[in-house]
Order: sequence, then C-alpha cells, then structure tokens
Amino acid sequence: MSIGWQPSMEIGAPALDSQRRAIVERADALLATIESGSDRSIVERALRDFGDYSVRHFSEEEDCHLRGMCPALEWNGQARVDLIRIVTAFRQSYERHGAGPQLAEELSCELSAWVALYIPGPVSALPCVTPAR
Repeated sequence: MSIGWQPSMEIGAPALDSQRRAIVERADALLATIESGSDRSIVERALRDFGDYSVRHFSEEEDCHLRGMCPALEWNGQARVDLIRIVTAFRQSYERHGAGPQLAEELSCELSAWVALYIPGPVSALPCVTPAR
C-alpha cells in the first residue's frame, strides 16, 4: 500500500523536491511498518520520524525569504493542518485498536489523498521557484 514517489510530483526546485520526496518515503516507511504488524516501539519510531520530518519540512518552507508576500504560505498552512488531522486520527485509532492491515489501509488512503492534493501543489503558489521546463 505504498504511495511511492513519482517524477510527476516534482516541480523543478531540487531542495523542495527532495524534501517532499522524503515526506512520501517516510509515509511509505510508516505504512510498511504498520502493515507488517511490527512491534509497537518500531511503529512509534516510524511515526515519530514521519512527524518530525514533516514539521521540519513545513518550518523550512515557511521560513522562505518571501515571508508575508508568498501565496505558498497559505497553501502550506492548509497542507500542514490537513496532515496533522490525518496523523491525529491515526494516532487515536492506533491507541484504541493497535496496528493492523485495516489501519494501514485507512492511513494509506488518507495519506495518498493528501499527497495527491498537496504534492507538488500549485506551482503558481510558488513565486520563488522556477519550475524545470
């Protein structure tokens, strides 16, 4: 049930593409850990790695030199809010029912939808990025 990084997700900004690829890879690692029925400590580590990296990624995007003028900040804010909602719902379900195939499938659907909506996102919202042609 992996999401998988696709070249079509790239916008042509190497640093941003690399960070977004890392988010997808960490999401895939989390899903694989849950799917395999790994030990609770391993799931917790994968969840923490995914969450920590996501926080760093959004912080770096929001620390853009165009702060206050960049329309991507609003987009990033909504992406972050939606990702927090997904992870919070996952965490609650995980705490109640533990890891398993059903939870992995639900999380995969939620994260896949999030990736489809927010990665790469609207290039028009990234005035500081010149897309590759």
